[in-house]
Amino acid sequence: MSRWVALLPEYVLALTGLAVFAALMARGERRAARARVAAMTGAVLLLASTAVTLGAAAEFFRATYRVDAFSQLVKLAVALGFVLALFVTRDATGQRDDVRGETFFFLLTSTAGLVVMASAVELLSLYLALEIASFSLFVLVPLRAMKATGKEAGLKFLIVGLGASAVTLFGLSILIGLTGSTMVYGIGAAAAVQARYAVALLGLALFAAGFLFKLALFPFHFWAPDVYQEASHGVASFVATASKVAAVAILARLFALGGFAGAHLAIALAVVAFLSMSLGNLVAITQRDVKRMLAYSAVAQAGYIVVGIVAMSRDGLAAALVYGVLYVIMNAAAFLVVARVGADGSNPSLDDLRGLHRRSPLLAATLLLALFALAGVPPTAGFAGKWLLFRAAMGEGWWWLVVGAAVNSTISVYYYLVAIKHAYLLPAEQERPVTLSWGDKAACYALSAALIVFGVWPAQLLAWSERAAAALLP
Repeated sequence: MSRWVALLPEYVLALTGLAVFAALMARGERRAARARVAAMTGAVLLLASTAVTLGAAAEFFRATYRVDAFSQLVKLAVALGFVLALFVTRDATGQRDDVRGETFFFLLTSTAGLVVMASAVELLSLYLALEIASFSLFVLVPLRAMKATGKEAGLKFLIVGLGASAVTLFGLSILIGLTGSTMVYGIGAAAAVQARYAVALLGLALFAAGFLFKLALFPFHFWAPDVYQEASHGVASFVATASKVAAVAILARLFALGGFAGAHLAIALAVVAFLSMSLGNLVAITQRDVKRMLAYSAVAQAGYIVVGIVAMSRDGLAAALVYGVLYVIMNAAAFLVVARVGADGSNPSLDDLRGLHRRSPLLAATLLLALFALAGVPPTAGFAGKWLLFRAAMGEGWWWLVVGAAVNSTISVYYYLVAIKHAYLLPAEQERPVTLSWGDKAACYALSAALIVFGVWPAQLLAWSERAAAALLP
């Protein structure tokens, strides 16, 4: 494979960006539809090109941009989240006024930032990629035409995001000033000097705070419920999936610096993970808005993923990557149901799920599998992912964190079952059937099958993740 072929996903993103921009510049009522077609075509090509280059290995731009098994697996997950978010965002019946053409362009630019984040091993490049991804999302949240409150949520997201960005930049300045290096892997050796250790640890913690914000981990989670609730369904799906996977990857890269990052940051991250799981699950129990419930669920799910990073081992990192990819599928399936139940652009409540098994048996079954997977019920993919996470953490002696995660998984079953009860056991106030296109049906079948197949046979995904972990922790 030619060295430059390794950058095929980036080429596809650049060309897709030009195509979407050209579609939006054209006049006519169908500019948004053309932009969607261009974005979806590019997203599928991005997914294919990332899959083709999954085994690529090369360095570019004076070794500041690294393509390896780790970065390519992360890009594959981001591309999958992008494709599914675009599908959810498509102009469904009655949803045309809820989605603007610019949505597709900013989803694309955010994806570009996340893709660069996956390969960047130089701090300034990493920070700029984070800002590209973040500022695109700041624009996307208030773009929802039918929700005036989206502007308030967008402003809150912007203010909190700028605060997190400032903290990240402060940590970056400490690391560069202390070590004299902007390379991620040059920091560990330079900061290991005992006289610099404490300050370097502070700098790394502050720099990592920006990625904790992207993950919506406690105490950086306050933006998530409002953003999920007020953003359009597709944008909320993208924020919940693609951006989280990329943030997990960068967090893993930062915490893989060896003895320098070591035990102190691991303990702090473990406490953050436990608090995120506990707060997310307990607050989700009280929610009636389905998207808001999924937002607090996402806070808890981020905590589960971090359990693997805390283990600071190849098995733990591989488990975190496996669960990150599976989380994209689980959450996308849940948001697909939300988008089709709320096809008029509204946010469905639990009452809107009543009688769903009669109005659309396929959507009800997809929701059941997605929520069971998020809860970790066997034989779904969520169970396999959590088992790998818990096994890796237990192997490194984090038994108290595993017990806390298991208890929280049990708590989460309650509110997932409440949603399933509304869909299957409670009668609908109005027996309005939910109309699904052939694409909707195909997506439901594909996502449902993936949730079962990866639950029964996660071996191939685990093998890819282990190769990715070996690239990061040689």
